[in-house]
Amino acid sequence: MTIDEQVNFLKNEKKLKFKSEKLAKRVLQEVGYYKLINAYKIPFIINNQYLDNVYFEDIYNLYKFDTELKTIVFEAATNIEINFKSLLSEVISSQYGIKEKIYLKKENFAPDTGKADEYTFAQMKKHIKDSIKKQVDNMQPAVKWYNENYKYFPFWVVVNILTIGSVSRIYGKLKDSDKIIVAKNYKLPYDYLGSYIRHINLVRNICAHNDVLYRYKSINSIPQKIKNVKDIYEKLGILKNPKTGRYFKGSNDFLATIIIFKLLLSKENFNLFYTKFKGLLSKLKKTLSPIFYEKILDEMGLPENWFEIK
Repeated sequence: MTIDEQVNFLKNEKKLKFKSEKLAKRVLQEVGYYKLINAYKIPFIINNQYLDNVYFEDIYNLYKFDTELKTIVFEAATNIEINFKSLLSEVISSQYGIKEKIYLKKENFAPDTGKADEYTFAQMKKHIKDSIKKQVDNMQPAVKWYNENYKYFPFWVVVNILTIGSVSRIYGKLKDSDKIIVAKNYKLPYDYLGSYIRHINLVRNICAHNDVLYRYKSINSIPQKIKNVKDIYEKLGILKNPKTGRYFKGSNDFLATIIIFKLLLSKENFNLFYTKFKGLLSKLKKTLSPIFYEKILDEMGLPENWFEIK
């Protein structure tokens, strides 16, 4: 459909209202029908028809909110990534040395379990070596310098050419004793930290690929049983599902992401995220009717007193 046909279809077939068709045409041309309408119409429809008094501008305002949300979430996730990589490289380097021929010895990692979907030591070692070779070939400055001057690559160099997903899997291959050293920095059990980092990787990918973030639900719930984690849910007055033992909100929704940010970010960086997020919600509240604003909060898993998480 042409842009004009898209507007006419939304107006005549879907009964969507417009405050400015000129704005709508410009936005549809810039963003695209699928990326805008299909991705952000859900709070505004029932049985594939728009509710009364829903305007194109409502959908566009939600799109803009989610776009800005992805920016601040990506920034926070990157801060977590930087810190996690630094801690991981410190443990590997201090425990096993700075040359990859030494720290990549099989005995320095947990033994493979033989599970079908396991990330094996051989896969990990190959991925690291392939990543180093790729950066040598691409003349990446730090890798090039170590290659020319030392002919080896300390893990504190290697870790910065790996994605957070790759680093998360390397963490999963550490011995439990080494995981504990890393996790102590966050005052968390090592398995909780692994789960939280995997969640951050998924959310970061949503941001990087420009998918819908505000209503994203992860497949797995985040672990919640230790005191400093349960305290957050109890402070917000979130109830548990008696059948599953999981909290109704904050298990796999956006609130879960905020909780992880609270646990993994420095106080300064969390406060920075919190302030920006609160500002985004305040701006969204001014552009949507109360019923739609509340639907967005509910989709994100945010209770009315979410701000008390600070």
